[in-house]
Amino acid sequence: MEKWLVFSAVWIVAVVCLALFVRGASPARERALALARVRQARQRAEAAANDARMSEQRG
Repeated sequence: MEKWLVFSAVWIVAVVCLALFVRGASPARERALALARVRQARQRAEAAANDARMSEQRG
């Protein structure tokens, strides 16, 4: 009986550690959304800078 208790406890600890590791290794939804917003803002700024550069070259 005692060896099954120890065996079960070891498995429970392993599963909890795995769950915490996977949760920590995955980006949080809010963080992923924030990174996407920053990327979109940077792309818009680069596009605006390219447009300004192109209009300077034409004029």
